[in-house]
Amino acid sequence: MLNVGQSLLHKDATEPKLYRFGFHQPPFNSVNHLHLHCFTLPFIPRWKQLKYMSLGPWGFIEAEKLLARIKPLEHASL
Repeated sequence: MLNVGQSLLHKDATEPKLYRFGFHQPPFNSVNHLHLHCFTLPFIPRWKQLKYMSLGPWGFIEAEKLLARIKPLEHASL
């Protein structure tokens, strides 16, 4: 999913300097399925930054942080 997001970012935003990939965490997810958010920064309008803030175990989590969190689980199941 992250690879597809990175490909689309480079296709649609030809020179992205700042970008962010992540997921909403329950109970702050508005739809009941996993989907990746791909953003070029800065947020426009500026207030959208609030919707995608990382709040520890709540709110938005960046894709890299989620991958780091689930990687030990992946190796434990092998």
